[in-house]
Amino acid sequence: MLKRWFKRSPRPAEAAPSRCGSCPLAHCARGSRAAVLRMECEGGEARRLRNLGLYEGACVTVLDSQDGLLLEICGAKVAVGATLASSITVLPVGA
Repeated sequence: MLKRWFKRSPRPAEAAPSRCGSCPLAHCARGSRAAVLRMECEGGEARRLRNLGLYEGACVTVLDSQDGLLLEICGAKVAVGATLASSITVLPVGA
């Protein structure tokens, strides 16, 4: 019986879930990290977010995703609404 067990061929590795090249920030799961690629929101909102540290190239962590997003940006926590988060394009990065 042990011989049959050890002769088993190894199981094929499960395919890693496909990652999007880029996606809206609103689609990022809780605990994920992402780099901001584009902000397609209005000028005033974009300016306010840039002042808070959310700009193109910034790395953000999604802390919570209920009724919008709670982000960690440069050590600060920033809440962003779902519609505003949909206008920000990010590139998911490894945790």
